[in-house]
Amino acid sequence: MSLFSENGKAAARKAKAAGIFAAVLMLAAVLIFAAGCGRRPGDNPVPDNSGAPAATEKAAVSTDGSNETAGPAGPGDATPDATEVPAETGGGTAVPDVTPTHVPGETQTTGQEATPTPVHETAQATEPATEPAGEPTVEPTLEPSKEPTAEPATAPTPTPTPTPGPTPEPTGAPPEIDPLRFVIDTALKRDVLSYFANAKFTSVSAGDDASEGGVIVLETKNAGSGGTSTPSVFFKYKAFCEAAGVKNASFAERPFVVLKVRGVNLSNRYVSVMAAGSVNDSETSRREVFRPLDAADGWRYLCFDFTDVANADLLSMFRITFEQFAGGNGEKLEIAEMLFLTAEEAAAYRTEDVYAVQEQTAEGLDLRILQFNIQTENGNSAPFRVRADMYRELVDRVMPDVVGMQEVTVNWRRWLDTYVFNDSYAGVGEPRTAGGEANPIYYRKDKFELLEYGTFWLSDTPDVAGSSFENANYPRICTWVLLKDRATGVSFVHFNTHLDHNGNNSSSDGNTIRKEQMKVIIRFSQRFKELPMFLTGDLNNRRTTSEGKLYALYKMITGVSTVDDGNGGKIKMTLGDARIDSPVTVDKNHLATMTKYYDESSSAYNPQKEPIDYVFYNTLNTVAHSYETFLISRGAYEISDHLPVFTTFTINK
Repeated sequence: MSLFSENGKAAARKAKAAGIFAAVLMLAAVLIFAAGCGRRPGDNPVPDNSGAPAATEKAAVSTDGSNETAGPAGPGDATPDATEVPAETGGGTAVPDVTPTHVPGETQTTGQEATPTPVHETAQATEPATEPAGEPTVEPTLEPSKEPTAEPATAPTPTPTPTPGPTPEPTGAPPEIDPLRFVIDTALKRDVLSYFANAKFTSVSAGDDASEGGVIVLETKNAGSGGTSTPSVFFKYKAFCEAAGVKNASFAERPFVVLKVRGVNLSNRYVSVMAAGSVNDSETSRREVFRPLDAADGWRYLCFDFTDVANADLLSMFRITFEQFAGGNGEKLEIAEMLFLTAEEAAAYRTEDVYAVQEQTAEGLDLRILQFNIQTENGNSAPFRVRADMYRELVDRVMPDVVGMQEVTVNWRRWLDTYVFNDSYAGVGEPRTAGGEANPIYYRKDKFELLEYGTFWLSDTPDVAGSSFENANYPRICTWVLLKDRATGVSFVHFNTHLDHNGNNSSSDGNTIRKEQMKVIIRFSQRFKELPMFLTGDLNNRRTTSEGKLYALYKMITGVSTVDDGNGGKIKMTLGDARIDSPVTVDKNHLATMTKYYDESSSAYNPQKEPIDYVFYNTLNTVAHSYETFLISRGAYEISDHLPVFTTFTINK
C-alpha cells in the first residue's frame, strides 16, 4: 500500500469523524433549545413535598409542669427533601352561638401545605462525543454556558405562600402571647398553669381537645355533700402576661372578659368571674358577674361585663367560679380561649340570661307576684352565696312577673342584681336610710314598661328621707311602681312595704304606729284608686287576734273601715287578701309565714301562727287564682326566717 493511499485513508477517517462530531454538537444544541422552549412556568423537577402534613406548634405538657418543645435539627440529623415551616396554630375554633363580627388580637392560622415557588431549569453542559479508539485525542473547545450550574443531589427548599397572622417564631422558641386574646393551646407552652392560685374544691390541669388543641381543665375536688362547696380558682392574668414579655397588661380599657368554655357533668350551670387585686379579695369587696352555661354540649362563649367595676386599672387577676355549688367530684369546666374586649367587640359574644315571655290571653293580663322578706345577714349564719342560690332556684321555678321584698341590705342587693334576678328583671327602690335596708320591687323589664316609681317615708313628712313617727323603731318606707304591660297595654300599680315591729301583736304602741304608717300608704294610693292595685309586704301584724277578731290594720286595708284623708275627710282602700280569696291556697293548719311557727306536720289551726306577710289586690278588676308558701333550706341553712309567698292573678281588660 502506497504512502499516498494510507495518508488519504487517514484523512478520510478524520473528515468522517469531524462530521459525526459536528452532527452530535448540533443535536445537543437542538435538545437544549427544545428543553428551554418547551418547559412551562411551574414545571419543576424538584420532588413535590406539598402533600406532607404541616408541622404544628403543639407541645407536650408534662405532669411536673414543664413544657417539652422539639428543638431545631442538630448537625447530624438527616436533611429532608424539603424543610417544613411550622404554621402557628391556636387550636380549632368552634362557632359561637352568635358569630363574632371582628375581634382583634392574635390571629389563628391552621397548618397549610407549602406551595413551591417555580424554579428555573439550569441548562446542563453536554458531554463531548468520544472519538473511536486509536484516533488522535483532539478536544474541540466549547463556549462556556451562560446559565448557572445546576445544584446536584439536594432539592431546594420550597418557599411557602405567605399567610396572614403573626410571623412564626424560630423553632423551639415559646410562642408570643396576645394579652387581649390568647388561646390556651398557645398559653400552655408558656407554663400558664403555674399562674393559677388559691384553688378551692378545684384541681387545675392541662387537657387536650380534638378541635381546640390544648385546654385548661378545672375539676371539682374534695367537694362536700352538703351542696355548699363552691369550686373556684384565681388566675394571675397580669403576672402571666409580664412573664410572657407583655408589659402593662390591663383590661381597664377592655372591660369585657370572654371565656370560651365547655361544661362536663356540671350540676349547677352558672359560671362567674370576679375581677380582683389579690387572692384575698371576695365578692363582698369586689363585683362578681354570673353567666348561665346552658345544658347543651359543646363549646360556648360566655361574656362577663365589668364596665362599672371600681379601680379597674389596679386589678391584676380574676377568680373563676365554675359551679356555684358542686354536686360532687369530677365535674369540669374546660377553657379554650380568654378574650378582653371593648363593648363593641363584645357585642357578638353577649350571653343573655332571660326567661321567655308568656303569651297573654285576649281576656286580660296574667300576673305572677312574689312577696318575700329575705332577712338581713344579722341572725342568719348562712353565707350569701348559699342563700342567693336557693332564691335563684325559687325564681327559676316560679318565674314571677313582679317581686316585693323586705330587709334588703346593700350586700343582699348586690346578690339580687348580679345572681338572683336575671337579665329579664330590673329593680327600683331607695333604702330607708343611707346604706340601710330597702324594700325594692323587681319587675320583668322585658314584659313591662316602667311608667312611674318612687319611695316615700311612713311619717308625717313622707317626702323627707329618714323621717319616722314617734316611738317607731326605725324609719319605715313604701316603694311603688306603675307598670304597663307591653303586650296588652294594661297598667297597674304595685306598693311594697315593711311596717314597724315594735312590741308583739297585742302591743298598743305597735298597733298604733302600724295604723299610722298604713294611713300614709292609703292616702298616697288614692291617685291610683281606679287602677288595678297590689300591696305586698311584711306588715308585722296578724289577720286576727287571739280571740278571732280582725285587727284594725287588716280592716283598713280591706275596706271594712275608713281612714281620715288628713284634711277632715274619709277615704277607703278596698283590697282583697289573696290567701282568703284564691281557690288554690294553703290549708288553715299551715298558714304561718314565719319559719319558727311553720310546722309541716301540723294538724291543728293555731291563730298565733297566722301569717304576717301578705299579697293584697283590687277585687274590682282583678281575679286571684292561687296562693302558695315555700319552706326553703339547704342542709343546716335556711334561706330566711320568713317563707316566700307566691300568688297568681288575672287583671281583666
